[in-house]
Order: sequence, then structure tokens, then C-alpha cells
Amino acid sequence: MDSSSYFPLQEGMQWDYSVTTDVNDTIRHANFSIRMGEPESIMGVPHAVRITSDGTRYYIVENIDGIYRNAKQTLIESKPTIESSPHWILKYPFRSGTHWSNPTYPFVLRRIYPYTERLTRGMNLKMTFQIVAEDETVVVTAGRFDNCIRVEGEANLTLYADAKSGYEEILINTTEWYAPGVGLVKLLREEPLSNDVFAGGQVLYELKSLQY
Repeated sequence: MDSSSYFPLQEGMQWDYSVTTDVNDTIRHANFSIRMGEPESIMGVPHAVRITSDGTRYYIVENIDGIYRNAKQTLIESKPTIESSPHWILKYPFRSGTHWSNPTYPFVLRRIYPYTERLTRGMNLKMTFQIVAEDETVVVTAGRFDNCIRVEGEANLTLYADAKSGYEEILINTTEWYAPGVGLVKLLREEPLSNDVFAGGQVLYELKSLQY
């Protein structure tokens, strides 16, 4: 199976997603896009470049082990920052049981008392991913996609609320679906938590259109 068919890296492709965030029963809608730019070299190694609608550039490499992010560059950075270790997107072989892990952070969790504050990039977690299905069908705005692989990720997070509530442990889940020839068609991130101090929820990405 050609790995690139599940995570295309051809220059000029663009993916447009709808993003639905539900936190503490408040639902918000947004749009997000990714396009493939011109390939670039870092230390003599060619990289595919994925550019998001917020201007972040991700530098992607494919080798015999899979596809991984080797560096990224935000709008406020003058040059790419190299990852300390490969940030895997998909690993070979593309069949149930293949697994890997990456650092991650909460997407939607926030402290709501005594003030509202998002718990994001300052909290590094380790998420373990595994391919759990190879032939699923996904229906999104962009259409119906068959023979998708489904990837599930899990991470444990322990939060200290206050002296009264103490510590609370939650399980963060990510589910991703990749379609052959298309790439990521759907992503669901679940961070369930609801108490007097913290609010959780979920965020859903669904493919709206794909341009070649």
C-alpha cells in the first residue's frame, strides 16, 4: 500500500475543513485550511511543506518507517524549529495494531475559576496512537470516502483544581480518519471534563473540499 495515498504531499493540493468546537455547552464554528507549498530543504534534506491558514509551516518527511513532521515555523519565527524527535503522523505498516506516540497538549480544556484561561501548549502530554481499522466509510461535507484507516489516540491528564477538589484525572481521546488519495477527512478530539474549576469538551474537523 502506498503511504502517500493516505497522506498526500503533492505541491498545490489544498484541504478545507469546517471546525466545530463545543466547550461547556457553547458551540462555535470556524474554518481551517491546509495547502501544500513548494518543497524546501533543511540541512540538505528535502521536505514537503504544509501551510495552514494561520500561517504555520510544517515540514514533512517520508521514509521507510512512515510519515513524520521534522520541523515547524510560525509567523513570528524567522526560521523553522527542528523537532527534538520525529513527530509521527502515520507509521508503517498501514494495518491494525501499528502504533506510535507523540507529545500533545489540550485543544479545548480551560480553567473557568477564578478566571478563564485555556490550558494548551504549556502542558505537554504523551499521546499513544494506534491504527484500529482499515476499511471504514466516512461521510462529510466533501463526500463519501471508503476504505479509510481509523487512528485512535489516548493520553492521560491529571489536573489540580484547588484544595477542596484536589486532583482529577481525565482521558483525552483523538480519533482520525484518513482516506486513500485524500488524506485526513475527519478528526474528533474529546477532552471531557466539567466541574466548578475546569471546563472541557470536544472539537471536530470535517473535510469540506479538496483541491488538486
